[in-house]
Amino acid sequence: MLRAILPNKKSIGEHERDIKHEIDKKHEEEPYEFTRKDILAMIIAGYQLIMPIVLIGVVVFSLFTYWFLNFFMK
Repeated sequence: MLRAILPNKKSIGEHERDIKHEIDKKHEEEPYEFTRKDILAMIIAGYQLIMPIVLIGVVVFSLFTYWFLNFFMK
């Protein structure tokens, strides 16, 4: 472990500044533009992330409603 960190004399802040400078330089040379496929992929990914949570919520709510109506409303 000591060998891995010993040659590294830069602090985390210096590394962060260097990386940020490299990224800014790269984007100046070739700025990134979103295409329609990129936007569609982001929409599909968001849908895939949110939909299971929504379905679990619907199932829990429907089970609670069924339980409430059958046991407490008799």
